[in-house]
Formats: sequence, structure tokens, C-alpha cells
Amino acid sequence: MSQLYLVAEIAGTRFAMPADTVESVVTASDIIPVPRAAPTVAGIAALRSKVITVIDTRAAINGSKARIAASQLLIVAKLDDFLYGLAVDKVHDVCEYATAPRKLGAAFEPGWRRVSTGIIELDGAAIVVLNPATLVAGSDSVAA
Repeated sequence: MSQLYLVAEIAGTRFAMPADTVESVVTASDIIPVPRAAPTVAGIAALRSKVITVIDTRAAINGSKARIAASQLLIVAKLDDFLYGLAVDKVHDVCEYATAPRKLGAAFEPGWRRVSTGIIELDGAAIVVLNPATLVAGSDSVAA
């Protein structure tokens, strides 16, 4: 069974995300900080009359505190009827992959292993498959 993926990049690492969770890709603007939010939550923003929670993807992966520039790209993902803006450095392409992702090896950093469902191979390179639900849910556990 084929799966469509959006291929993007954060901190120099390309990753793939299931396209069926992606609503759109937008540029961040007017992010309002939220007091007492998890360290990976950069804040909230308005998008077409809806509120989205903005997650610093890099912080969610490496455990740092959220920092997002006003011009940062956001992949807007819909998870359990909520919208999240996942900050990324670049968006590359949409691709189709015919087989299930393989298990992610120990060569990847622990943060990537925590938020992935495996790897796929595109153009001869191993690409991490990001699980956006784990990334968003993990923003609470990173603070602990």
C-alpha cells in the first residue's frame, strides 16, 4: 500500500511526514506566547480564523526551549481535531513510498528515535518518518 509523505527539513536533517495529517504549509506570524506551556510550545497563532498551537519541532526533538522566528515555515497538521503548526526550516516535496517504513537504527539521535515511526529511503538517502502525534504529545514529557 502506497503512502504519500511531505518531505521537510529541520536542523539539517530531512524527514518525511504522512501527507494525510498535513493541512497546509504557512509562514509563521504573530505567535503569542502561552504562560506555563510546555517548553516546546512556542505559542499560539491565528490561521484562517482558527487558533493553532505552534510547536518548535527542533526543541521537541532535542529537548531545548522553543524559539521561532517570525518568518519560520509551519507545517499545519490536524491531530484529533486540533491544529498544530510544526516549525521547520524547509519544505522540499511530496513523494509516494510503496512499502512500510523500516525500523529506525541506533545511529539516529534519541530525540529522532522518540518521534519517528521508522525510516524510508528516498533518492538513496535514509529519511526519518516523523510521527506528528508523538512529537506533539512528547512536548509535555520533554519538560519533565
